[in-house]
Amino acid sequence: MTSNSPDHDGPSVPGRRPTSGEPLRAGGSDGRLSPDSARSSAVDGPAPMSAPRGADEARASAGEATEATKAGQGTPGKKAGAARTSGKKASGGDWNVFRTVVVLVGLVIAGFGAYYLILGTAGLPDTEGTPVNPTLENQFRFFSAMMVGVGAAFITIAIKFQWANMLWLVCLMVFVGGIGRVLSWAFSGTPNYIMIILMVVELAFPPALLVWHKYIAKTSQMRQEFAQRG
Repeated sequence: MTSNSPDHDGPSVPGRRPTSGEPLRAGGSDGRLSPDSARSSAVDGPAPMSAPRGADEARASAGEATEATKAGQGTPGKKAGAARTSGKKASGGDWNVFRTVVVLVGLVIAGFGAYYLILGTAGLPDTEGTPVNPTLENQFRFFSAMMVGVGAAFITIAIKFQWANMLWLVCLMVFVGGIGRVLSWAFSGTPNYIMIILMVVELAFPPALLVWHKYIAKTSQMRQEFAQRG
């Protein structure tokens, strides 16, 4: 006969609810925890959840990408600044050479003018022992003073380069003086060879100086535009 005692029927019937006096077994057939296991879980608390590594790695990767982007953006600025600085140095060197030449030209012209202003027509070649014409002497010394003024204008333009536009006018004055020598040669005969040399210089040098000035101004502008684009 089948016994109706709880000790016999309890464990053998699946899904049966245990009675109040029956202890819960861990890992039983009904999947319930024993009271001891439940108390242990309540005291210890839930197991700590590990932080998701994927999120941390994504944040680290994003930070590295941001730093790389900033570094990449800073590099063109440095290159542009270096190009701009090198362009300024190159153009500044060209202008310094040009200004030095202009100063030397001014000194030569002013020196000739001072020489003729002091000596008058006696300072000219092929005039030794010839009588002095007071009218010619007067006019000659006046134009000698004008030569000093032209030389001083060259020097002033080179020192205070804000007046560079006046360089065209001063060069034109020297060029016209060379044309005056050509007219003198044509109407009065061949002068001394020194005057011919001065005539050639006065006709050739002012245009060459103006072309050089234009070339440096143009190349400086191109360097600045290239540096800005870079």
